[in-house]
Amino acid sequence: MEKLDIIIIKDLVYSEVKFWSIIDNDFFAMRVLIDTGARITTFSDSALIKLGYATDGKPVTVRTGGGTTIANEITIPKIQIGSTELTNISAHSNKFLDEFKINGILGMNVLSKFNFNVDFDNSLIELKTRKMHQEYVSV
Repeated sequence: MEKLDIIIIKDLVYSEVKFWSIIDNDFFAMRVLIDTGARITTFSDSALIKLGYATDGKPVTVRTGGGTTIANEITIPKIQIGSTELTNISAHSNKFLDEFKINGILGMNVLSKFNFNVDFDNSLIELKTRKMHQEYVSV
């Protein structure tokens, strides 16, 4: 079982997750919003550039809490949550996150690979890899 510390800012839950940096050829930790209402993991353009990724993937129209916007499809080769490594994760690049100074949103395409519990009393999320998603995970 993995445990992630959480930080609550204005009733939103954030945690630090490690994403593969092309520039450093290693994992880079970033604070991201944990959002069970988001279908897909999304990054700000500036966060992706910091990791060495292009932000000009295939354009797609996405619905957000604030309406519709255009995002670009990308693939993150590795995400590390605790000691669990996920591979080839689809994500979006969306410049609108820069306006809110949010590095990224960890969406359900990642979160659904786990059974998880948010423990607000102890400020952490407990995650256990789901059996049906073992093909995406290495420990």
